Amino acid sequence: RQIQNTHTGLDLSVPEYQEIRGKMMSGHVEYHIVVVTRLAAFKSAKHKPEDVVQFMVSKKYSEIEELYQRLTARYPRVSLPLLPRKVLFVGESDISERRAMFNDIMKSISKDKDLATCPELLEFLGTKSSNAIDFKGKNVPHDKEKEDEENEALDFFKEEKTPDLISQLLSVENVKKGEKKEEGDEEEEEILDPLGIIRY
Repeated sequence: RQIQNTHTGLDLSVPEYQEIRGKMMSGHVEYHIVVVTRLAAFKSAKHKPEDVVQFMVSKKYSEIEELYQRLTARYPRVSLPLLPRKVLFVGESDISERRAMFNDIMKSISKDKDLATCPELLEFLGTKSSNAIDFKGKNVPHDKEKEDEENEALDFFKEEKTPDLISQLLSVENVKKGEKKEEGDEEEEEILDPLGIIRY
């Protein structure tokens, strides 16, 4: 696909969303962000400089809101379209309105030279992330090694670290406490309304 924002080398759009149902009445909505780019941060060593990669990431309202707050705080001169407001219960029309507003925000970000390459956005789009799904199956984006090392410390799901984490968290005398904590987490999850917005 041709890149429309040739000056930034990045096109972002939010063409669709998906409702994810959880246990009981819980669940949330994920917005699919399509990324079309020729930025080096998203390519592997096999790619040529002129190659364009296309993939998709799924993000919840809270994740997009967090990115939005970080960008507006760090780049106050940039005026982004308004973020959709938070509501207690979200209906189908609210979700599709949110998708359209997120689409405008993402298009605006990808047109701005500073925002299109800022570390906050690269991290949000997961320059090395397992939740980036490539449409063709071979262009899953790779990160620069330095960022990879920084992220490694934050990766709690790496297999080799799991036993270590478990042994730290659940020493023999804390097993019962740990079980109670897990039950507490589960109850908390079910307090969420059907689309994953916490009741205040």
